[in-house]
Amino acid sequence: MDQPYITAMKPTIEEILVEEGYISRQQLRRLRLFHKKCPERSVTELLTELGYADETRILMCAAGREHLEVADLKKLTPDPDVLSLIPAGFAVRNRLLPLSCPDQILTMACGFPLPSEALAEASLLTGREIRPVLVPSGELEDAVRAAYAGAKEETRKEHSGETQPLKEEFLTEEGDETAPAVRMVNRLIETAYRENASDIHVEPGRKTCIIRLRINGDLERHGEMELSFYHPMVTRLKLMGGMDIAEKRLPQDGKYRYQRGEIATDLRISTLPSVYGEKVVLRLLGNDRDRRLMDIRQLGMEPEQMGAFERMIKSPYGLVLVTGPTGSGKSTTLYAVLSRLAEGKINVVTVEDPVEKEIEGTVQVQVNTRAGLNFASALRSILRQDPDVIMVGEMRDEETAAMGVRAAITGHLVLSTLHTNDCPAVVNRLRNMGVPSYMIAAALTGAVAQRLVKVLCPCCKRRVKARQEQRQTLCRLAGKAAEEVWEAPGCESCRGTGYIHRRAIYEIMEVDGEIKEMILQEESAARIRKALRERGCPSLKDQAARLVAEGEIDLKEAERILYFGE
Repeated sequence: MDQPYITAMKPTIEEILVEEGYISRQQLRRLRLFHKKCPERSVTELLTELGYADETRILMCAAGREHLEVADLKKLTPDPDVLSLIPAGFAVRNRLLPLSCPDQILTMACGFPLPSEALAEASLLTGREIRPVLVPSGELEDAVRAAYAGAKEETRKEHSGETQPLKEEFLTEEGDETAPAVRMVNRLIETAYRENASDIHVEPGRKTCIIRLRINGDLERHGEMELSFYHPMVTRLKLMGGMDIAEKRLPQDGKYRYQRGEIATDLRISTLPSVYGEKVVLRLLGNDRDRRLMDIRQLGMEPEQMGAFERMIKSPYGLVLVTGPTGSGKSTTLYAVLSRLAEGKINVVTVEDPVEKEIEGTVQVQVNTRAGLNFASALRSILRQDPDVIMVGEMRDEETAAMGVRAAITGHLVLSTLHTNDCPAVVNRLRNMGVPSYMIAAALTGAVAQRLVKVLCPCCKRRVKARQEQRQTLCRLAGKAAEEVWEAPGCESCRGTGYIHRRAIYEIMEVDGEIKEMILQEESAARIRKALRERGCPSLKDQAARLVAEGEIDLKEAERILYFGE
């Protein structure tokens, strides 16, 4: 069974050298012994270092096996127009020299072994088929540097991570839309957009690459592709994000505005090196399809909650914090507030990492840690820009928290986010970040805690008899049992998931005199929580219980809220 497979494999270069009489069997055995001891060294390097074969003979054998040509660079002059197709830094790093391009087929000088991945990236960069020719490595390196001698500045910029004009042309030229990798990426982004996915995950494995989409908070398997398609796809995505396509050992982040036909969305692109290659995650920020959520009246708050929230954001100064875990919709809430505030005759400035939505009438600052621009330093500069409203994307450290609180006390309305379970826990978090209780009481105007819950499909949801464990959960959630619960088995309308979309539920804490006094007395979060319940402020658990009773969400979602809530 194994014999046909073995005979169908291409012979190795060292075996061809034996067959051609260039090296003996004894030398072959010794070569393999050395390679076993030094696996990091290539067989080609060992052959030349041991003096068994020179590079010319090795290239001749490789060319015969791969049906390629061995070129003499001394007799060839690269076409200057063809040289411009490949960035200098890319060519130098990968030791590639473009020579000519007859009939849209790019002849590329390269060494042996063939740099397959670099050649695939070159094909993606140029949108042309590559015809490799083999040349000795020493000659190639000198020729590449000589050919690109006038492009040192371009090479320096590429190493520093600056976007190259050539890359920009590649991203915007209409002709490049025909490249296979470009079509593949476009199709994936547009499919995710139409499916209302928030994220795209490109995950390389041992043999294949898995594509998953996050829809309604759940990761769903979208498809699978061969690794030969994965590499050009990652290169395309890194080019879109303005990343260094040659850097594969370190995480990178980028962003890109995708606009094609009726589809327009901002992408946040992140790469992470893994065992089998770089995992890429794209977040679709969907500016142009979420305009409804830019109105705070459409966020889904109860009338009493909306009234308290409106009073908080109309305050001329103070600190308003939106809290919740990652992916709970905090940014959407803040952007809705900014859209409202930007309509007035005030100076609204934000500092974000990253800027997810562009809000007309505001000045938005992008954090750049490499350049030394973090939240604290940006906030320090913003305070000298005569701001009325400041939005800080996240209070991540003690310095940012202290500056935000001081800004709120000195006459600015400061909006920001924290990661806590509910509103009363905000006070403890600020204390843990080194902010004194008297400053918290003076600065804090209010807090909003929120979660996103999946809404049951109205087409297939139904009442079913509650099981024993479901009745127990209902007792913990609502304080009373029920004989029936709502479930949705799935249908065509909800793509078999049982859910149609997500909505937010909120807890609002408006800091009045009573709450301020409790903060000054350093009361615990539990005592503050009890005071809120006594005055009738519903908790996240109360909101979840009501939605379960009304059949808007199921117990699975309620249990998730119960776990994160009180």
